[in-house]
Amino acid sequence: MLLMEKMAHRQITGANYITSINGMVHPDRVLSEHDFLYMLEGDWEIMEDGSVYEMHRDDLLILGAGRHHYGEKLCNPGNRHMYFHVLPSPAEKSEKNGMEKMEPSTLFPCHTLLHCRHNPHIRMYFEEIISAFWSDSPEKLCRLSLLFNLLLCEIAELQAAAGDKGPSDPLVEEICRQIQSNPQRFYTAGEMAEAHFICARTLNNRFQKACQKTFYAYQMETKLEMVRYFLIHQPDAPLHEAAVNFGFYDEFHLSKAFKKHFKMSPSRYRKYHASCNVQTY
Repeated sequence: MLLMEKMAHRQITGANYITSINGMVHPDRVLSEHDFLYMLEGDWEIMEDGSVYEMHRDDLLILGAGRHHYGEKLCNPGNRHMYFHVLPSPAEKSEKNGMEKMEPSTLFPCHTLLHCRHNPHIRMYFEEIISAFWSDSPEKLCRLSLLFNLLLCEIAELQAAAGDKGPSDPLVEEICRQIQSNPQRFYTAGEMAEAHFICARTLNNRFQKACQKTFYAYQMETKLEMVRYFLIHQPDAPLHEAAVNFGFYDEFHLSKAFKKHFKMSPSRYRKYHASCNVQTY
């Protein structure tokens, strides 16, 4: 595991695609940069400080700066992978001393080997980093740093999902994004299932497995959480506006659902939040 600093400015020193026609052994080396390697096709055995990592398609391997990594076996002929090298932040260069002085919220514990098949955004950001590295854009350095930090965000979410609820379901994730991107609309399980060529029962089963709740419950809770934020940050807006923004029939429908979920009416919640004088994020 490698500790990394969140949202630090980053410098990418190299990035490219590699195809091994006849197979190759991973170079025996110690780099001054972190080495990120994403497998597109094939298998490869790579070692770091005596630990052996078996890479397969859509696996990400993160080899730390200053650590010895090498290989003893050829990868398969036709192996295709992406890589980039990124300099460690000043705090990461002295991991034991620098990291201990930092706030825990700024630290990112990153596993060495990650299975990314169900998170296409990691591969997308990897490809964007390589494209930006070879561009002539005047914003190249800023773009690379931002893309790398977005990649770290995806890696953090992937690890959190694996620890909390097991492998994610890409279809459920896509539907969740659709709900979040269209808050003014209420979808029925039937129409959402039909749009994704499954039945409503299968949709609910997959939501139950991935989110521990039905499609309807997930959608309702998401909307009510959005309403809660609206009430906090728009304290003078009428409740009717919240109902329109988040797909409820009217303010009475919204108020009933809100009270059932949060155990108090929207107006009482606003007064309670104002009296506490606490900013909620």
